[in-house]
Amino acid sequence: MFDKILLPVDPSKRLKPAREYAIALSEKLQVPLVAAFIANPKKAGTGTASLDTRDGFAALGKRQLDQIIESNQSINIKPIVMKGKRHRVLAKLVDEGIADTLILGPFRSYLSRIFTGSEVERILEYESSHAFVVREPHPLPGPGSPALVVIDGINFSDKSISSIEAFARKFGCDIELLYLGKKRINTDFMDKTVVSLREKLGEKFHITSTIIPHTFFKSRKSITNSVVESEGARIVVLPLINHLVSEFLLHQVVLDASVPVCVIR
Repeated sequence: MFDKILLPVDPSKRLKPAREYAIALSEKLQVPLVAAFIANPKKAGTGTASLDTRDGFAALGKRQLDQIIESNQSINIKPIVMKGKRHRVLAKLVDEGIADTLILGPFRSYLSRIFTGSEVERILEYESSHAFVVREPHPLPGPGSPALVVIDGINFSDKSISSIEAFARKFGCDIELLYLGKKRINTDFMDKTVVSLREKLGEKFHITSTIIPHTFFKSRKSITNSVVESEGARIVVLPLINHLVSEFLLHQVVLDASVPVCVIR
């Protein structure tokens, strides 16, 4: 988990928080970082342009990657320049074993997202990798602040519990489980999961749980952001394993969480 980090870059200033987060993550976990500039001439209206024009995209990408490498000498950054649709190129890189974790920022403005859809969601739909979605500057998870694991399903498997355990150990952070599912349901599964995580992680980690069913007046997003604020969480974790997270929850939280979101698979 989080052994090979891939950061898609472009000239947009909106991606600066994601870039800084990726660099901090690479330093903390002591893992290599791949920075990929992915040009799509067709999207830019140059699909039939000259070779010189297309080469200009590659030159722009190389300059930006060189700047990132020059500014961050303390970590190992591998630059890649490729052409094509971003979500398909990233899926190919993950399939080839280049990375197991993506660091994604807001590729589009809020207004353009309304009309054209979310590029981040499109990437997550194609991907089988872990991903961090970072929209604003935030510190990494760590001691003294819990990771908020948000779910609206009930099927905690050994894999999902092991993944949450691994996340806690990677960052040395406590875990707060938040269930946002149906109002009337047997929640023994939450108690069992808390017990299991406590047994695996030991006394150094604080494991707690909260149950707040979503309603028409309380959306998954608003509940999540409210608990983030009250608990002081630095990150929201969505375990996309065994249907623990619905498409509705993924959509609302990935787009509008008040802190970075980590999708684990």
